[in-house]
Amino acid sequence: MTRKRILIKICGVTQPDQAQDCERAGADWLGLNFHPASPRSVSVQKASEIRQALAESTRAIGVFVDRPPGEIRTIATQVGLWGIQLHGSESPESLVELTGFRLIKAFRLREPSDADRIREYLQAVRSIGVSLEGVLVDAFDPRLAGGTGQTIPQALLGGLFTLPRLILAGGLTPANVEQMAVHVRPWMVDVASGVESKPGIKDPARVAEFIAAVRRAENEIERRDTASGANPNR
Repeated sequence: MTRKRILIKICGVTQPDQAQDCERAGADWLGLNFHPASPRSVSVQKASEIRQALAESTRAIGVFVDRPPGEIRTIATQVGLWGIQLHGSESPESLVELTGFRLIKAFRLREPSDADRIREYLQAVRSIGVSLEGVLVDAFDPRLAGGTGQTIPQALLGGLFTLPRLILAGGLTPANVEQMAVHVRPWMVDVASGVESKPGIKDPARVAEFIAAVRRAENEIERRDTASGANPNR
């Protein structure tokens, strides 16, 4: 039986040394936030310094909120981003201009019907020939686009289990990620504020605790699937 590995993205790194700490701890992706309203926002120059400090194998993802596609492409090229995460109300058509980068579309969940809205969006994206690397779900906050520290209500999670390459975000911490990952079985988990000592400053000890909790979740998923004879890669 093949063990289900859950990828880990640490989002909102703001300094090269903390990015390297996250990399050494075992993060697969690191998120660089280009949304000016965020306390984790970085300049193009700082993002370039962070990218240059990382191993080539570590994926650098740029997080953007409702920015013009041409501007996003320019920043992504200059920094050397591997992927682009769109965390606003970007239309499916706007993604066409960003082909060549791995694309992640984020959705903030507010009500049960949002699962259907996500599937409609994905169908529209497929219909114009765009492929998404992952689908991120986050908690809804009317004031903030992300990094709120709020968890997604359990009632909203049920319709998400069949989404392709699901990235689970929203208030994850070392204390709750194991339970959430076992329940949802995401392709990836995404954390920002849950491993910080203060906004934008990642705490290496909390990062290590978070990653250890994700590995425990993998073991528990394997244990449950072995006991039930289920396919662990659903």
